[in-house]
Amino acid sequence: MAKAKLAPVQLARRITLGTILVVLTIITILHQKLQGIPTIDSLCPFGGFEALLKFVQGGEMIKKLEPGTLVLAGGIVALGIVLSRFFCGWFCAFGALQGIFGWIGKKLFGRNRPVMPAKLDRYLRWIKYPLLVAIIYFTWKAGDLVIRPYDPWATYGHLSAGFEAVWGEFAVGLVLLVASLLLSVVYDRAFCKYLCPLGAVNAILGRVPLFRIKREKSTCISCSKCDRSCPMNLDVSKPDAINDPECIGCMECVTACPTKKNSLIPTLGGKAVKLGLVIALGFAIYAVTEIAANVAGLAPKPLTQLAAEGKLKVADIKGSTTWEMLGESFGIELEKIYRETGVSMAKVPRMTMLKDTAKLGYPDFTPDAARIAVAKILGLPYTPENEGDMKSEVVAPASATTVATATTVAKSLVVPADFALEGTMTIDQVAAALKASPEAVIAKLGLPADIARDKPLRDMKDQYGYTMPDLKDRIKK
Repeated sequence: MAKAKLAPVQLARRITLGTILVVLTIITILHQKLQGIPTIDSLCPFGGFEALLKFVQGGEMIKKLEPGTLVLAGGIVALGIVLSRFFCGWFCAFGALQGIFGWIGKKLFGRNRPVMPAKLDRYLRWIKYPLLVAIIYFTWKAGDLVIRPYDPWATYGHLSAGFEAVWGEFAVGLVLLVASLLLSVVYDRAFCKYLCPLGAVNAILGRVPLFRIKREKSTCISCSKCDRSCPMNLDVSKPDAINDPECIGCMECVTACPTKKNSLIPTLGGKAVKLGLVIALGFAIYAVTEIAANVAGLAPKPLTQLAAEGKLKVADIKGSTTWEMLGESFGIELEKIYRETGVSMAKVPRMTMLKDTAKLGYPDFTPDAARIAVAKILGLPYTPENEGDMKSEVVAPASATTVATATTVAKSLVVPADFALEGTMTIDQVAAALKASPEAVIAKLGLPADIARDKPLRDMKDQYGYTMPDLKDRIKK
């Protein structure tokens, strides 16, 4: 028997999914090597829903996400309302990855692939809904990407960093990634069916009955070919319409139907439409979303640009930030940052990305250590990702305070040309002599906000890592 030719629609779908998977894979590899490349977290639409929770809570973005991620989430909502889980069937890179393993399974087992017991399958599909609720709850409480260490897609995006790095940060996610792909060999799209929180969101949105596939009883021959072709294992050949929220709009059933008499008809708002119109509509919504997301920003702005715009915050420091850029952007002597973090310049060159520092003899170092150090040196508020890592002298709840704020305060301080800073002077004495506030003096000298104001400056130089010639130079600038 001749092998059935793949329908043009399905060829287009596979090319689309494959292209998206390849492009995102390349981006994740480049992110490990270069600056200004979006993170895998920013490229995942579900991150937008998590970012929205944080934004509503305090008006800030989650550290690893960008404004464009919110736009992606908005596009998914629009696509979900109009075409249900169309994103899952046509644009989801992780769905494409599972599809590859499903194809491998079909080649290995053919028609002898195991079948998930119907009753068990029905119960397992409910797991993703309480999982979604749990993610929303804990994200709201923590204000961070709580799902990240367990996310198989985020794990995939970091594979190019090496096994040691992935296992250290994504041990559970790696186990779920391997399990999901292996399970997809025998059960199509296992993660999509049972665990995907974005799939749960789309399924909920899909309850709005705009897009449906209706079955024409008069022309249906009940061959069940549509049932066998469905990657989500839905019952297509019996109901009058496919109302199941698990439908991912892949159109496999439509293109597999052998009658050629429109037995399975795509509909929008209850009206029959051409298959091409549904696909074109889905692509149009997705294209507009991607364009708008890129305009809003999916990649982090360089720190130097944020500094020039007066919008630089400690939280803007990324793992891809180099040590040299860190000092240049925040106007801090590089040696001081190294000293504050306990990192040796001899071991870690200034052009090293922060996230690569751990590989150079500092296994416990994280980019957040650099954020804490900068916050302490400049006296700016910052809440560490892990508050247990924050030394008691690093004060401050998080806020939108920028480096520009400290810079503005420092520049507002007028220092007479004949003023001489002495090591015997205290912060309060300097402030009194200059008729300024102690905060302005501290900002001018680039000292931590919590430095003692009643102790001679020379007595604290070892504790805070400055020299008197350095302070004298700063006060004159």
